[in-house]
Amino acid sequence: MDPHPDFATSRPPRSAVLGTFHLTPLDPSVVDEDFAVVTGSSAVLKGLFGDDWPVGLTLSENAIDLAWHEREFTSSRSFAWVIRDGHGSYLGCAYVYPDLGTRGSGTVITWMRDQVDRVPLLTVFNDVFMGWITAYLPAGGEYALTTNADF
Repeated sequence: MDPHPDFATSRPPRSAVLGTFHLTPLDPSVVDEDFAVVTGSSAVLKGLFGDDWPVGLTLSENAIDLAWHEREFTSSRSFAWVIRDGHGSYLGCAYVYPDLGTRGSGTVITWMRDQVDRVPLLTVFNDVFMGWITAYLPAGGEYALTTNADF
């Protein structure tokens, strides 16, 4: 699989420390933890990735999704991370999806798990993350940010 043209020569790292946030790969090694957080946060995720997702998601389907995220990252087609705090707790996820068939445009999606301080935490993370990821995006490109702050 060839890399997306936006990331043919440069791609973001698999892991990073962004202030108090730690990015780690969203891959099959975290399937149980990811499944617990995703299904436990369905009220604040419903509609972010389609009409009903993650309602009805199974552990097996989640494992397939995570394997796909890993393959896409390895191929520089799209990028997905778990967002963790300094203690290693799973807070949410961040994704970079370049538009297929075009250059210089795409979507950045971030979400935080269902917890009391979710929206302010997401706001702080988005500021830090967008400041960091911009260095890896094509100059002059347009990558729109979508979050679960409104869900």
